[in-house]
Amino acid sequence: MARSFRKEIKEPDSFQLFAEKAVDWYQANTRAVLGAIVALIAVVGGIVGYAVWTAQVRERAGIALAIAETASTDPLSPEFENALRLAANAYPGTKPGIIARLRLAALLAERGETAAAEKEYRRLLDKEKALTETDREITRRGLAGSLGLQGKCADAIPIWRDILAKGSLLAAEDLYLSVGGCLEETGRPWEALKTYEELIQKHPSSPYITSRLRAQMARLGGVK
Repeated sequence: MARSFRKEIKEPDSFQLFAEKAVDWYQANTRAVLGAIVALIAVVGGIVGYAVWTAQVRERAGIALAIAETASTDPLSPEFENALRLAANAYPGTKPGIIARLRLAALLAERGETAAAEKEYRRLLDKEKALTETDREITRRGLAGSLGLQGKCADAIPIWRDILAKGSLLAAEDLYLSVGGCLEETGRPWEALKTYEELIQKHPSSPYITSRLRAQMARLGGVK
């Protein structure tokens, strides 16, 4: 029995054989193994580095937006415009950068520079891949608004109607007024009236249904 036990000790088991073969293979392929390890470290380091870098970019973008918001006490001033443009251009693809461009476009529209506002909204839609669905709807609403203010109702109405058809992520009632207003401007009073009636039908408790709107509907209903 003892002899058999000593024999088993002297004879290498399967794990020992595997270990010896692994060591032999490693020694024969040391450079390849080290190269693979270095490559793996580089990949992991790159992932970690990218995560750190994006976090730093987001932080800097947030700071840039905060600075822009304090650039002037006048929200329509050139100083505020320039600060927003700087933040938007410097940090595309970040939430602060998107907010900065949305505010820039709104500022331009409020100042009456609707063509410039349209350009900023289109830039967001065409080039900004990081837009959330809500960001995208806000941008499309702004674009349609800037088009409507330029008299481009033929381009604006389909955008508003598409948002309504898909289901607005925001309050939808104002879109009916926007569509109706553009229809009136383009000489389509009956379509405008139907749009307002649709608003009342779908949103009977809407604060947008005012006595002024009802008076306007009565006027449109009397148009021959």
